[in-house]
Amino acid sequence: MNNPRISIITPSFNRADVVEETARSIFSQTYGNWEWVIVDDGSTDNSWEVLESFAAQDSRVKIYKRDREPKGACTCRNIAVEKSTGEYLLFLDTDDLLAPYCLQQRLSAMEENPGCDFIIFPMLMFEKHPDDLNILWNVDKDEDDLQRILVGDPVCQGTGPLWKKKSFIDIGMWNEHLKLWQDIELHIRSLLHPVVYKKKLDFKPDVYLRVSDNSLSRGGFHSAPKMKSRISVFTYACDEIHKKGLQDKYKSGLRVMGLDIIMSSINSRLYKEAENLLNMAKRYNIFNDSEIKKFRFYMNAFRLKVYKLQSLFAVIRNRVHAIAISPETTMTKIKWNNNINK
Repeated sequence: MNNPRISIITPSFNRADVVEETARSIFSQTYGNWEWVIVDDGSTDNSWEVLESFAAQDSRVKIYKRDREPKGACTCRNIAVEKSTGEYLLFLDTDDLLAPYCLQQRLSAMEENPGCDFIIFPMLMFEKHPDDLNILWNVDKDEDDLQRILVGDPVCQGTGPLWKKKSFIDIGMWNEHLKLWQDIELHIRSLLHPVVYKKKLDFKPDVYLRVSDNSLSRGGFHSAPKMKSRISVFTYACDEIHKKGLQDKYKSGLRVMGLDIIMSSINSRLYKEAENLLNMAKRYNIFNDSEIKKFRFYMNAFRLKVYKLQSLFAVIRNRVHAIAISPETTMTKIKWNNNINK
């Protein structure tokens, strides 16, 4: 394609305080054939007025208001994709930033690898300025990428890839009903689809992800709606991996994720959901009978408020945690060495 368009897809909700910085990073791109498609999710601050000012400043900015249910960032992203006109998609939140060379770097890699559905690029974490932390989201490893997702060490989040728009639509777009783990579900689904992709994590980081306590995904992590979303993602992974006959390959990852989800369900007092998870884990042979018995003993102890007896409860809890030891992860722990990156 000659001079293909890249659609930058952004959901917006009450981030008028930081979105101007995001806009400046887009307007500063060295590659010019882009459009910024923003869908507002019912902001109650002056976000819409700020977005209108961007659209008045540059015709490549296209703004819309969410016009259907359910409320949420994924619905806004999907609406933006439907309204986009680019050949490629980059998902960017209102508090994150693009390096000036981001679009050019990503487009060049895609054009060199026309058979890819998406390519993953490196990203840096920051607090106030793009270079203040110098910590990578994650690094490449000689490990299976789906296994890494299952054990909590994903190679990227939603902004990491540049997608072919057609490929993104073909895999089913964002799951609009999840309250948490939307990018985890998307990438599990993509890798099981399967897609063709490459990682260019030796490139220079081209996106800056803001570390903020105001992140919409951080609040109420153990609330019932968000716990049920995590349960839904785990259940989907188990079902699809079983259907594809990959349960032996990914059993260790499912055990790590399953331990986390089952324990979190119990701790959130979602006992019915925890029991359903245990039944599924037995059906798919993720945990054996002895291990499931330990989970149920812990659940009964929790119901009886044995946690008030801290020493005794710690012994019970530790026996369950020993069922599946989580491997050490590198997510948001590795400093970027710009002397060895391109």
